[in-house]
Amino acid sequence: MFDKLIDFIISIGKEFLPYVIIEQWNEAIMLRCGKLQQKVLKPGIHFKIPFLDSVWEATIITQSLEMNPQSITTRNGRNVVVKAIIRFRIEDVKTYLTTISQPHDVLIDTTQGMIREIIEGLTFAEIYGMDSLLTKKVGIFVKRWGIKVERVTLTDLASINSLRIIQNKNMEQQHGSFALPELMN
Repeated sequence: MFDKLIDFIISIGKEFLPYVIIEQWNEAIMLRCGKLQQKVLKPGIHFKIPFLDSVWEATIITQSLEMNPQSITTRNGRNVVVKAIIRFRIEDVKTYLTTISQPHDVLIDTTQGMIREIIEGLTFAEIYGMDSLLTKKVGIFVKRWGIKVERVTLTDLASINSLRIIQNKNMEQQHGSFALPELMN
């Protein structure tokens, strides 16, 4: 509880300061009374009007995001599980901070959607070596948000038997045809 109080006091204290310090690995934008100022704040000290100016910072150096495993069916009907990492950096901080909300979530969702789209059009054998294709496609798409994709890497790739298929086969054997399980109350 005291940690929240201390965080609150620090944040109020920062509002009283007539300056803001942007660290070497960040860039920022300033809003005056809610309106975007045109200048991007580079690393260093910048003056502001307390309570009228707010500063939004973003880390611009290379970052990595690990994605959760996802199940996908290839073009030839093979079930695979893939896991990926995306390495990126921010090229245009103003666009990055003003065009998307929750940018890490958006980047993960976009990348996973593109992985699914590409893999569903390939056979299992064609999946190997698709990192450069993924990097190119995701990079082109997310450039509109001020993001530069350095690399998308599939870290795990496994062919699996889907439990759903196994369950469906067991149901067909028991019931003679496909039937949905009854819902429990």
